[in-house]
Amino acid sequence: STWKENIDGIVFGPHVRVPLTQFVKMIPEGFPIRQYPDICHIAGAQFALNFLSHVWAFTHQRQAVAPSPEFMDSIVRQRANGSTPTIGVGAYSEGVGDDWNKAVWSGVAFQPYRSVKNIVADYARYYFGADLEETAAGLIFGLEQNWIGDPANNTQINKTFALAQKLEKDGKDVLAKSWRLQALVKRAYNDVYQQRRYVCGLESVAGAMSALQRTWSADHRLDEAEKSLEHDCVDKTMSSYKSRVLDLASAINKTLGAEVLQTQDKMLNIQLIDEPVSDVPFLLDQVKSIKKLKSDDDKDKAIAKLTGWTDPGKDGFYAALASVPQSPNLVLPVSLESDPARYINPTVSGDRYHSSHWISSQRSVFELYDSSVVVRFEGLKSSAKYKLRVGW
Repeated sequence: STWKENIDGIVFGPHVRVPLTQFVKMIPEGFPIRQYPDICHIAGAQFALNFLSHVWAFTHQRQAVAPSPEFMDSIVRQRANGSTPTIGVGAYSEGVGDDWNKAVWSGVAFQPYRSVKNIVADYARYYFGADLEETAAGLIFGLEQNWIGDPANNTQINKTFALAQKLEKDGKDVLAKSWRLQALVKRAYNDVYQQRRYVCGLESVAGAMSALQRTWSADHRLDEAEKSLEHDCVDKTMSSYKSRVLDLASAINKTLGAEVLQTQDKMLNIQLIDEPVSDVPFLLDQVKSIKKLKSDDDKDKAIAKLTGWTDPGKDGFYAALASVPQSPNLVLPVSLESDPARYINPTVSGDRYHSSHWISSQRSVFELYDSSVVVRFEGLKSSAKYKLRVGW
């Protein structure tokens, strides 16, 4: 018998070297193709959340409650039967923490004439009741927007948090029994907690860097920088948010089981809730090390090196390619929407914090398969000689 007689169909899974739209053209006519998409991971995945801030990457790493209705809707509409002749979807899943994403994939693929807004509203009404439908649907869409762009400037986070608090008040009985609602509200509390930690950390770092660049004596500058960096960012309000996150994690473990929600992270990201999200630990360690130097001259030199680490020198250029929002020096050959699996565009990576380096040096960009990272610098001088230094 031939191989064609023994194969009933072909599955297209994560990290195939060619996009699905190209893959279907390579398969002999008559063979059905089934999609096997990874819709449960936020990093290191087929459909990772590209340009995800380090704040969310460090505090959640690879698996998290991350409803992505608009992102998933866009993917399905690009890959469903209208553009690629497939016969359905069997999603790759690690627990039920991607429940809302499954609903979008199923709803859009089955009834593509319906809007994602309508599908999410149906989901909210079915699981949480008609009275909570509008608020719960808004929470699902809001959580997706929370993780777009720079958390420090994202005003959506507080708006989403307000929806979560409204659901706590209006849907108290539902919240007590529904792991789905518990998971969504928990994410909203954690988002606002992490945003406030991040903003406070940025202020501490800014204060320390300002002190280090003053004209005071080295010891005075170091003392003032240390004071700024040792400021406690967690106030009573933030402590209450953290406590609520922990309470909801406990509730999920009782109503469902943590290992059922997130198979690969049975602690529901709680072990990362206070992971550093700013350069405070690194900078504080550097300041303390410099204070141990014996001579003022050595201290001055060390301070200058620390505060000038992004200075490329006269006519030079510095670029943090993995920054969020997108670095102006990093080129995207195609739109993010048209390349969800990143066959062409670069991937922003880095979800582990290390106190021995600046955060920007812990993040990187890379290309999958045969594509190349493309960078652009404007204002280069043809008569100059440049030395390229790459941190990896």
